[in-house]
Amino acid sequence: MSEANAMSANECKVRPIGIVCDSTAPLTRKEAAALGCALVSMHYLVDGVRRAEVYEGENGDYDTLYKNAKVLGTEAVFPSVFVGEFRRLLDGGSDVLCITMSSRLSGTYRSAVEAKTQLVAEGVDPGRIAVIDSWTTSGGLDFLISRARRLIVGGSTLAEVVSQLEGARARQGIVFTVPRLDVLRRSGRLGATRRAVAGKLDRYLIMILDQGGIRDVDVAHGTVAVARSLVRQVPEGARTGPLIVTGYGSSDATRAVVGCIHRRLPKAEVTVRDGGPVVSLHLGVGSVSLAWDVPAE
Repeated sequence: MSEANAMSANECKVRPIGIVCDSTAPLTRKEAAALGCALVSMHYLVDGVRRAEVYEGENGDYDTLYKNAKVLGTEAVFPSVFVGEFRRLLDGGSDVLCITMSSRLSGTYRSAVEAKTQLVAEGVDPGRIAVIDSWTTSGGLDFLISRARRLIVGGSTLAEVVSQLEGARARQGIVFTVPRLDVLRRSGRLGATRRAVAGKLDRYLIMILDQGGIRDVDVAHGTVAVARSLVRQVPEGARTGPLIVTGYGSSDATRAVVGCIHRRLPKAEVTVRDGGPVVSLHLGVGSVSLAWDVPAE
């Protein structure tokens, strides 16, 4: 390797990496700053009023807002917003790692890719921006962002971080249930099988994100059975590690899942998160998810 090439490789190795993620990652303002992660706001609309989703703990009483609303909707992050955030990091000398919620749940990933395409057309080195479809949301995004920070602190290059995260997203998982399937059905994300089950009374579908798409794995009756089924989905390799329980608005199911984990998986480290207004709008207030991470062997 020539001296010039060696210098170029070394510069790439030490260049800082800034993380960008959409606001469905349930992070507080302080946590995001500690992780070096910039959250870009998704938006939700309540009776024609456009509102920005922000950091965990700063979104107000959105569940009550939804209960009193007549018309609800959400917006993916616009490409122009990603362009501005990417350019800010690039101008500051950092490479950009953008992690978005599943592309099968939102157009946000596509917006981030469009933003990268625009900047590359303007002359930015394409190797300085990476956009990853997380295949997940909520607690799953939390896990990926934390892993990315550990890799960055450990000296990994942008390409190395991307490779590690693409492997990690296949090992981690997130399972969830909703109190009313009609809310999720209106979002257009339920398949034919789920549409058939939705008409049966007193049944709660237990669903999992499989490479970013929704797949049902069980049916449970009642809050206790729902909690047990959710916890039962956690694979053996994740049962003594960190788990993230995310409640979407006020939820008895959230408390039931946490209690079930304490009883059945006493060695697990449980974190409870608020899912925020955007995912809550699509799942329905009262929904709950459970995310896990399986370390690489």
